Amino acid sequence: MRTIAILPHTGKPLAMSIAKKLATLLDASGVKVLLPKELVADNELVKYTIDDPLKMADLIIVIGGDGAMLKAAQEARLRKIPLLGINTGHLGFLTELEVEEVDDFIEEIVSGTYSIEERLLLEVYVEGKKEKPLFCLNDAVLSRTAAARLIYFDVYVDENFVGQYPADGILVASPTGSTAYSLSAGGPLVDPDVSCMLLTPICPHMLSARPVVVGVQHTVRIKVYHSDEEVLLTVDGILGGSLQKDDELVVKASTQKLFFAKLTPKTFYDVLRNRLQINRDCPINNNQEIKARQSKKEVRG
Repeated sequence: MRTIAILPHTGKPLAMSIAKKLATLLDASGVKVLLPKELVADNELVKYTIDDPLKMADLIIVIGGDGAMLKAAQEARLRKIPLLGINTGHLGFLTELEVEEVDDFIEEIVSGTYSIEERLLLEVYVEGKKEKPLFCLNDAVLSRTAAARLIYFDVYVDENFVGQYPADGILVASPTGSTAYSLSAGGPLVDPDVSCMLLTPICPHMLSARPVVVGVQHTVRIKVYHSDEEVLLTVDGILGGSLQKDDELVVKASTQKLFFAKLTPKTFYDVLRNRLQINRDCPINNNQEIKARQSKKEVRG
């Protein structure tokens, strides 16, 4: 018997509604359905709850947006269980299915006839500190506090000095994270199949600052050269600590991977086009529109 854990975003009524529907469909198909007790207070779902549903799961279905996927990724990494996301968020770059697609793929979910896609994880730690390394799917971000003051970062790849960046912050992203904060900060879009890390300054106070793409065989080191205040470390949107002057953040590709269940034929580029609306109609390609504009100019002339 297959065992599937469902992790709904409890703050979204739509996610809870889909969780009920999905649990009913899977249960009727002979799948053992599990949900965490601490997430569910709904009477219709209580019968599926146990203390640790991921301990027995073959698959984790996350119902929510990218934030819910990032949260679930940590446990999925530890237990080496594939993730399948159903999007009830805004963008949902990490999710596989839209709400309206659940019925179409229920048989594949039940039978386990999906492919597995590996995603690169980044390993992050502060040099010299004894804390365990942190792992991220999207990015590790160094940023200022509320005060609008520049931080000066010295950046190295292995032992090679890349340069000094006066900026509001700096981040290192995986290819998966190229569509997240890095994109907003001016970083490139990168196919998740590419093995690399992205070094992206945030609001740099220099004209020559550009994102840098680094091979996964290298290690990125970011030293806080100067800051009037502590520098915050955020890993996949969660506060991971703080750095002081002369502290050094180390980021490298992890030997651990995250696994996504792949059901649809959608590619990375399909997702980009749909999520970022790259396929908007461009009026300049419309001959009638061009002629209409020319006619208006002639009338005005």
